[in-house]
Amino acid sequence: MQETKVTLIYFGLSLFVLLALIPWIFNPVLAGKSIQFFCIYGGIVVAFLGGILWGWEGAGNTVSNLWRAIGYSLLGLGVCLLALVHASLSLVLLICSLQFFLRFESKNSTYFQANIKYGNARTLITNLVTICCITLLAYLYNPYS
Repeated sequence: MQETKVTLIYFGLSLFVLLALIPWIFNPVLAGKSIQFFCIYGGIVVAFLGGILWGWEGAGNTVSNLWRAIGYSLLGLGVCLLALVHASLSLVLLICSLQFFLRFESKNSTYFQANIKYGNARTLITNLVTICCITLLAYLYNPYS
């Protein structure tokens, strides 16, 4: 099961990377749509990660974690809605929500702590998606584009 999760994590990363490259390669109209789609996809991922908390067993299954799950899901919705209005703020919110969730998961998930390969993959992917977000912010604030 761990191998499948890690493989799916990398497949999810591929769409983030593709969407982060599009603005640097194609025209500005396509770039804007790509950035919006990137943010919406990121918001969906954050909401999905929040939903994972409902499946935690053992010490991680607490009432406060269930409320956190709802909070992360709403944060994902906020990233999606903000993408329609202001892409750069949406990217910053996406970076913060992904990093906060990674920190929360690494401290509270027994699965994350027990499965080193999964934990390392989650950390790597979160940091790579964060780099993609920073790359898109660089595109948005690039004076030459």
